Amino acid sequence: MIQMEIQRYDYLGNSSIGFYATVTSTQAVYPPEFKEEKKEVFDVENTVETFINRTRLVGLFTAGNSNCILIPEGATPRERKKLEEAGIDFQVIKTNDNALGNLILANDHGAVISEKIEEHREEIAEALDVEVTVSRIAGIKNVGVCAEANSNGVLLHRETGEDDAEKVMGALGVEDADIGTVDMGSPYIGSGLLATDTGILTSENTTGPEVGRIDRTLMQE
Repeated sequence: MIQMEIQRYDYLGNSSIGFYATVTSTQAVYPPEFKEEKKEVFDVENTVETFINRTRLVGLFTAGNSNCILIPEGATPRERKKLEEAGIDFQVIKTNDNALGNLILANDHGAVISEKIEEHREEIAEALDVEVTVSRIAGIKNVGVCAEANSNGVLLHRETGEDDAEKVMGALGVEDADIGTVDMGSPYIGSGLLATDTGILTSENTTGPEVGRIDRTLMQE
């Protein structure tokens, strides 16, 4: 069994770690100057450092799973070339709502997307090779920032109701779900957490009780 671990990290002093990287079990996209020792938490061989949309906000503008990283049309030719040279499997999603990390919650078993990009449902399903469900979380359209998931479970915005939680669990094919916060009380889980099946990073300000809930929901027993 893989030994998982949780570590804390603020990227260049910013606690919104989820906005700065997209990490899956097989490939990861980081911004420049992301600490090498923190990348080791995820044990992913196929990685690259790049800007996306000319910004360091890689996690805000991208989303995906082990099969594919979805990137916005605004990614520059140079950025796309860096992904190609690193062997990252990616697909461009042409939408005006280009903060894909805010709009897509995915693991290797399923995906939940915002109604804002419902017209791209089939395209996203084909790229990620999973079934895609359109939903809200806690009444919020930006589902990607409201939760974080891996193959073990999903941690959801603290205002998520039981019906929404059951729907997301079914869509992602996980057995565990809980509500919580990160970064000293933020309900926007996806902004302060990166999780794969091998490791987890959260912000330096995430409290002990918050880490405990992350552990119980997303870590292997």
